[in-house]
Amino acid sequence: MKMIADGLLKRTQANYRFVIGFNAGLMALGVAGVLPPAMSALLHNLSTLGIRLHSITNLLE
Repeated sequence: MKMIADGLLKRTQANYRFVIGFNAGLMALGVAGVLPPAMSALLHNLSTLGIRLHSITNLLE
């Protein structure tokens, strides 16, 4: 149980850091006019899908 709990905590923290960093980057690029809103939305949705798929992988590998 301890290994599972530690693994879940690590995964949650890593996912959180990625989401915050990636979305902050998207917002910065959008504000700077580098990314149009549609591309920013697409990248956001793809990153969300990627995080979800990564989250269902085996925790103890």
